[in-house]
Amino acid sequence: MRAACAAMLACAALAACSPEERDTARADHEAGRQIYNFRCYFCHGYSGDARTLAASMIEPAPRDFTRARDLDERRVLAALRQGIPGTAMASFDGTLSPREMELVARFVVAEFVRAQRPNTRYHTAANGWPEHERYAAAFPFATGEIALDRPDDSLSAPQRAGKALFMGACISCHDRARVLDAGPPWNTP
Repeated sequence: MRAACAAMLACAALAACSPEERDTARADHEAGRQIYNFRCYFCHGYSGDARTLAASMIEPAPRDFTRARDLDERRVLAALRQGIPGTAMASFDGTLSPREMELVARFVVAEFVRAQRPNTRYHTAANGWPEHERYAAAFPFATGEIALDRPDDSLSAPQRAGKALFMGACISCHDRARVLDAGPPWNTP
């Protein structure tokens, strides 16, 4: 419900803008997405949920923006400018311009905190994924629609091919696939 309300408010705000202002707002949002997809996804995940291999190895874990109801642009900007002491969040001062930091902060809050939308536009040619649809057979394993540890003999031939593709090409980024049995937790040395 909250996501629907946020989306309606965003649409109403855009409707009150001139066509040029709407175009600028959309372009700014997409620019923020591109910077986020290039600089932030390693730890925070393409969909802002911090479900990445890197995130699983960082203590404390990176912020899951999809659960951060209290997060606003001012706080995201502060984290980008100064980092967060005691965490892996380093300052992006000198890496991103002040304008780029503003675009990222707006994107994170609008896309993940307010609208609760998954970021679906990261598999782009600019991010190294031309013709990403060729991996479609693996998508059910990446999205969790099919559990990764489902027995092979219970999968159809196309699903087995999709699982093999996922294991060979996708798992390094989508390592948090759904499983039926997570097994025992690993012990740290």
